[in-house]
Amino acid sequence: MTNAKKLNAKQQRFVEEYLRDLNATQAAIRAGYSQKTAQQMGAENLRKPLIAEAIASATKERSEEAEITVTEVLRGLKTEATLPAEKGGTHAARVAAWGHLGKYLKMFTDRHEHSGPDGGPVKVKTLNDFYGGSIKPDTEPGS
Repeated sequence: MTNAKKLNAKQQRFVEEYLRDLNATQAAIRAGYSQKTAQQMGAENLRKPLIAEAIASATKERSEEAEITVTEVLRGLKTEATLPAEKGGTHAARVAAWGHLGKYLKMFTDRHEHSGPDGGPVKVKTLNDFYGGSIKPDTEPGS
């Protein structure tokens, strides 16, 4: 890893553990973060540029070592997705292959609904609410 010297020991361990199963929370726990903060720390670590770069670099190295390219994987998935039953293809394999292709092409959008206490609306406060209405615009509208 080219930037291993820039990461501290715990961050380096997080990268190594994350590459095992791509689970940031579990990687954080195995790297020595507390279970109580592991989910938060895992997510934070994935957003840190040096850690993201280390993960990308290691992933690239692994794919080069395995001599597998994205194109080869996509071709293999397409072959599996279109393989007829007479030639050994199964419905489950076709559905899975199409699903993986769709995910890679970002064809599916995950939607998450958020709700407040007891399923009610989420209360949103503006910065002006936070400061008790003391924020005033520099100029009046239309002037």
